[in-house]
Amino acid sequence: MSVLYLIRHGQASFGAENYDRLSPMGRRQAFILGEHLCKAGVTPDAVYCGTMTRQKDTEKEVRACYERRGNVLPEVNVSSGLDEFDSSSIVLSQLPGMQADDPRLADHLPLMYKSKESFKRVFEDAMLRWVSGRSDSPGVETWKEFSARVSGSIDRIMEEQGRGRTVFAFTSGGPIAAAVQYALSLTPDAAIRLNWQVINTSYTKFMYNGRRITLACFNCSAHLDLHPDRLTLVSYR
Repeated sequence: MSVLYLIRHGQASFGAENYDRLSPMGRRQAFILGEHLCKAGVTPDAVYCGTMTRQKDTEKEVRACYERRGNVLPEVNVSSGLDEFDSSSIVLSQLPGMQADDPRLADHLPLMYKSKESFKRVFEDAMLRWVSGRSDSPGVETWKEFSARVSGSIDRIMEEQGRGRTVFAFTSGGPIAAAVQYALSLTPDAAIRLNWQVINTSYTKFMYNGRRITLACFNCSAHLDLHPDRLTLVSYR
């Protein structure tokens, strides 16, 4: 059996002009994760990562922890199949239909990045409409396409690495949810709701043997839960 760790990136710069970069907290979370994995004696035989800056920088922080302890990790394999969906394009594509259904939504739009309630109201409704497949828009990746992209990437990793391997893959909450859907045959609606629960730098562990993949652990955040500053370290965006 092989073990695949899907690792979510650290906290990104939510509300900033450039979201796709780690916040200072995100770098700290990644460092704590790296220290935790090193101390636990988990050494990967292969490392994969998406193309996004927040994913690559999380991988670099974890790698640095290993190197400080004299452990050189394998060269990283970069794969766009592990990238997050484009949430901004998705929300924009869903807004006309959402506003037609509920004109009061206009009150929440200016407050999306200032109010948690407004962000949740707009973002979650848009995501649920998106995964339903009933309001797909030309040029915007559908949930079906997205989940197929992720499952295809996982299949390639399993095929390339074979049996008896430990693999790290640095990615985002959406691909992790899609991977759980793939392993457990969940509905798209159930998968996207899981996405909202994925903690920054948590890891979701799968066991695989040939083409068979099994979920072993979802959203593990022991490295944060056991830290003295655990109450401030857990984040979701």
